Amino acid sequence: MEEKRELRIVRKTWETADTATFAFEPTDGRPLQYLPGQYVSLVFSTQTGEKRRAYSFSTCPGVDALPAVTVKRVVNGEFSNWLLRHAEPGDVLTATEPHGRFLLPPKRPDTIFYIAAGSGITPVISHLKALLAKPHSARIILYYANRDSQSTIFKPQIDQWIKDFPTRFRCLYFFSKEKKADNALHRHLNNQLLEELLSRHFADGIAAKQLRGTLFYLCAPQAMMRMAEMTLRTMNFPEKNIVKENFVAETRLPTRELDTTRTHLVVASNARERIEFKAFAGETILNAALRQGIPLPYTCKSGVCFTCLAKCTKGEVDVAFVDSVRREGPGDMVNTCIGYAATERVELWYE
Repeated sequence: MEEKRELRIVRKTWETADTATFAFEPTDGRPLQYLPGQYVSLVFSTQTGEKRRAYSFSTCPGVDALPAVTVKRVVNGEFSNWLLRHAEPGDVLTATEPHGRFLLPPKRPDTIFYIAAGSGITPVISHLKALLAKPHSARIILYYANRDSQSTIFKPQIDQWIKDFPTRFRCLYFFSKEKKADNALHRHLNNQLLEELLSRHFADGIAAKQLRGTLFYLCAPQAMMRMAEMTLRTMNFPEKNIVKENFVAETRLPTRELDTTRTHLVVASNARERIEFKAFAGETILNAALRQGIPLPYTCKSGVCFTCLAKCTKGEVDVAFVDSVRREGPGDMVNTCIGYAATERVELWYE
């Protein structure tokens, strides 16, 4: 049901003192198909079982010869530290196929704003490469927060784009520990400052056309994305024009009491195979599959990354989010990592 790939590291490039980019090639010779803004989940075997971590592509198909992910050291991060300290060219990593919905729209809007911080720039860089590679594109503005210039991932590339595309691309850095840097403010990006900057950008007022024709992409710590989204909604930008990249739930997810005396039949299918298995009452569909060695796709197990998404074709599923439970039926997409079978039989289709 889920295909895993072996990826050989071809090149390791240090971007900052605590961030490196790993370019790789599949060992089977088949190209790794991905879109700008997507990510790949690396699969690690540990003493307590399999663990996964999602890393966004910092490359763009058609622009970069090899796919690559960029990894920033996380304090006490089990796998980011291992990759940065030990992974080297020639090593082989296990990965899932690419996933993710942090994607560019088929039809380009008039203006695209990016709000990023730290390693949140990684999928944004992939987008920017795709946009700037074409002669006619949207007006692009990047707001990018870091401590200082030295800790800013991809700063040389971004600075070069500022020079090369003065009418199409603008970047404003926000440095908390550096003063008087070019194209930068020595300030934290907060709701008041964001509203001021947007009002200044739309100097003639934010009319209905600007509200419809402006798209926002957010990839930053949860607090910053929450602040930015609230500010944008207050300024009447439509919710559908705000795209966020999440890999971790903000709060602990609700769980249900497991009842092993009652079971539900789950049928999972795709174009290649069909698998039937039983899930206990109170057990998520994904956990039931993994318990029985059935490889359904997943990454975060918290309902935010959409790797585990499947279409319900028969029956009903309770999808238990942090603050609500949604009953989904035929034709609906369900997160199997937080989805509980609500009928005796549930059928799912994986693209």
